[in-house]
Amino acid sequence: MPGSTGPSAIKSKYEEIKVKRAVYEIVPNPINGHAEYSMLLIHDPYTKKKILIEGDYTFYVSDNLGMKGFWLGSGVLLSGDSFYELPETNQDDTAIAHFEEDFKPEELRQEQIKRLSVNRMVLRDALSPYYTSDGPYAGGRLVMLQVEAVDLTDGILRLDIRNPVTKIPAIVWIDLKTKKVIKSVVNGQEMDLSSSEQNGFSVPLKKN
Repeated sequence: MPGSTGPSAIKSKYEEIKVKRAVYEIVPNPINGHAEYSMLLIHDPYTKKKILIEGDYTFYVSDNLGMKGFWLGSGVLLSGDSFYELPETNQDDTAIAHFEEDFKPEELRQEQIKRLSVNRMVLRDALSPYYTSDGPYAGGRLVMLQVEAVDLTDGILRLDIRNPVTKIPAIVWIDLKTKKVIKSVVNGQEMDLSSSEQNGFSVPLKKN
């Protein structure tokens, strides 16, 4: 998913790019509970580099600062950086050998820690109540939100999402520098983000 200079994520639908994938088992395991790790070798036509990055993200975005992976869960968005970015002129085998020779398990551990801490962005507070559940009521089952479109402009990530059960669409704008949602629209209504401080969720802005 390339970065875009357009105003709307609707213009930046998913784009398929061929990648090479490998699964590594790291011993000793740097993170309890996870024995195998998927890695992707991506030819990025926008930065003209070969990217080595974890392979379990929901989507990937690249711009002139490099490539990031994003994982969308039930009301949270996690991000992580690539491990290596090499010139496109490098052969695939050379890039893979470089990764396998120089990679340190501690780097993976630190990346995982960052993903769950400083690179963890909470979206549910900017959405309407029960948006991330299978119905508009307390006690509903949490669902994994779907990504429909993505746009990255000047460090602002616009994410078009949908609840797969209720089919309600939403759009959130996230400042990737502060890791905060700066605007959200749920089912066509802009939300009052300040209301989440009191409610734990947002309500529609009042019309003047």
